[in-house]
Amino acid sequence: TAAVNDLRWQPWSAERVAALNAEGRIVFVDFTAAWCVTCQLNKRTVLSDAALLSELDAQKVMFMRADWTRRDAAISAELSRLGRNGVPVYAVYRGASQSPTLLPEILTVQMVRDALLLP
Repeated sequence: TAAVNDLRWQPWSAERVAALNAEGRIVFVDFTAAWCVTCQLNKRTVLSDAALLSELDAQKVMFMRADWTRRDAAISAELSRLGRNGVPVYAVYRGASQSPTLLPEILTVQMVRDALLLP
């Protein structure tokens, strides 16, 4: 299951988010780092919940991971644009005309479901 979940997550880029949003896709971005304990906890629990991921797949949500382990400059710039200066940050991008929705640092399945699933 972990290998399948890892394949679901694509590398983040601002350009790719914009392109997916232009196609009408919702994008969930996990801004994370290997040294971030909270990130790893959320990844092993909520972000690997099979039922949740299946629901989000059905809605065609795109999953992207922005790995800030080495303090990538593009990721730092996006974190700053979001008003954050560290990880974890969980952002839902629905389109260029909407500001990203930010989720709390400690996630629950229900929080992610509420933020991403269409009514």
